[in-house]
Amino acid sequence: MQYLLTLLFFTLILGQQVPEENGVLILTDQNFEYVLKKYEFVLVDFYAHWCGHCHHLAPVFASCARQVRNQNVQFAKINCPQYEHLCRRYQVTGFPTLKLFGDGQLLMEYQGERTEKAIVDWMRKKTNKGSIEAKSLDQLKKISESPNLVMVFYGEQKESYEFMQYLQFSQKNKHIQAMHTFNQNYANEMRVQVPSIVVYKPYDERKASIVDNFEISYIEQFIKKHSYPVLMNFDIQTAKRIFKGDQPTLFLIQNSLTNQAEKQLRLALSKIKDQILICIANTDNKYGLRLMQYFGIQNDYLPQIVAFNPISESFNLLSEITKDGIINFTQQFLGLQQNSQKQDL
Repeated sequence: MQYLLTLLFFTLILGQQVPEENGVLILTDQNFEYVLKKYEFVLVDFYAHWCGHCHHLAPVFASCARQVRNQNVQFAKINCPQYEHLCRRYQVTGFPTLKLFGDGQLLMEYQGERTEKAIVDWMRKKTNKGSIEAKSLDQLKKISESPNLVMVFYGEQKESYEFMQYLQFSQKNKHIQAMHTFNQNYANEMRVQVPSIVVYKPYDERKASIVDNFEISYIEQFIKKHSYPVLMNFDIQTAKRIFKGDQPTLFLIQNSLTNQAEKQLRLALSKIKDQILICIANTDNKYGLRLMQYFGIQNDYLPQIVAFNPISESFNLLSEITKDGIINFTQQFLGLQQNSQKQDL
């Protein structure tokens, strides 16, 4: 009897212990309302244990949960054949069905693609109110190891100009996970300057910092610059960035038999990376093959370096690929583009 009273006491004081699987809370008729009210946002997967599409979505949903969930946002699932009355209440007629709840109330049903990127992007747009304050050092360490680009403001006070600029940027760019702290000890542990905006990324040097210019326009440029690796692989996403953008790009077009040129390009990176976008396109895949055809290059003439201006759609080719040759070729191309722009004016 004493044990039951103690258990009841801790349940009332500390709240229910909700089981989870792979980062996804497991809902029942006993904890459903509790979970929806405890968290500001909950994305619920209404599934059936016998459903093939549900089994296919499960690992995707779990991966999304690991990327998005925090103290305010959670991912949960409920087995509808076991709890039919709850699923009927929310008019679930097919499996799987994803519904977003906010402050205990149904907000909307997810109607997008059932891919990791689509669900993550949608959830961040719907739930992200901008930067959130770190509650612990562990939170900061965890976000710094994110598989996506994230940003953290380290400062001294909320009223500072630097933080106000950062907060406004985070509220306008909710697709980027953002956090802040005013704890000097946390900043010391993370080995960062105060004030600063630190961008953590899963590529290149892993982090980059803003320490002297906190204008929103500069933050935008800085984030844009660090949104991709210095050396990009050519795929559908990089194609959109390059051909719909305004930045000159240096392509190395190669195949599996001509990839020695990549070594020379990597040697030249430090001299050209701040001047031009750099991308490797392998013709062994369809995107690289299409790019080769776009520039009118034949497979027998690979590898080729191509400098491309998306605004004028002009390009130059370099066949003899060496470190110094790439550096000189890049600088000459950029000089020609600048002269051309002056003549247009």
